[in-house]
Amino acid sequence: MKLFIKDRIYIPQLLLPQNNFLDFTIKKGIIEKVVLTEADRTKYSIVEDAEAGKVTWDNQVDFDNPLDVEFSPQELDYLKRSCEALSSSVYPDDLWMTVEKIYNTINGQ
Repeated sequence: MKLFIKDRIYIPQLLLPQNNFLDFTIKKGIIEKVVLTEADRTKYSIVEDAEAGKVTWDNQVDFDNPLDVEFSPQELDYLKRSCEALSSSVYPDDLWMTVEKIYNTINGQ
C-alpha cells in the first residue's frame, strides 16, 4: 500500500484505543511501519505548528516518494476492524480517503 504523509498521520488515529494483548502487538507493528521518523521530517520538510495545530510538508516530495508498506493479513484485519469501529462517526473527508485506501487494499484493488 502506498502511503502519503497524511495517511501516515491518520492511520495511528484510526486504530482501536483498547486492545487485548494480541491486538496490542498488531497495533504496535502497524504504528512501527507508518511512523514518521526524523529522516522523514527532513526529507519531506515536515514542520509542526503546535499553536495553530497544523503540520505542513513538501507535497511534491510526498507525491513523488510515498512509503510503500506491506501489511500482513492480521494487520489488515485489525485495520478493517478499526475502520469499522469509526464508521458511524464524523471525521474529515481526508481521513475517509485513508479508510477507503485500506479497504481497497483489503479487497485487492
